[in-house]
Amino acid sequence: MKEHAAVYFEAAKIFKALAHPARIRLLHRLMENECCVSEARKCLGISQPNVSQHLRILKEAGLIAGTRRKTKICYRIADGRIHGILDSILEGEPGHEEYRGSDGRNV
Repeated sequence: MKEHAAVYFEAAKIFKALAHPARIRLLHRLMENECCVSEARKCLGISQPNVSQHLRILKEAGLIAGTRRKTKICYRIADGRIHGILDSILEGEPGHEEYRGSDGRNV
């Protein structure tokens, strides 16, 4: 069992990053399309510093990656396993297919 410690550590890192509703919503939004901090702020309805903190946690966990575009950084899903994880967690939940962010767009 010792030889599998790295696998369990990696799984724990992913679940820890998923341990906040805002981060799950953000990942769900990123499954549709990449977005920058200002778009994520509108989607989540929280402050820019708070969005940046959530993005940092997701990036440190290796779940997202950012690409600089002039003065903005656009984020996208970097770990393909997230699609399966979120789909299985959210499947069958009311509003999963039709969730809308605070700006009225699908997330």
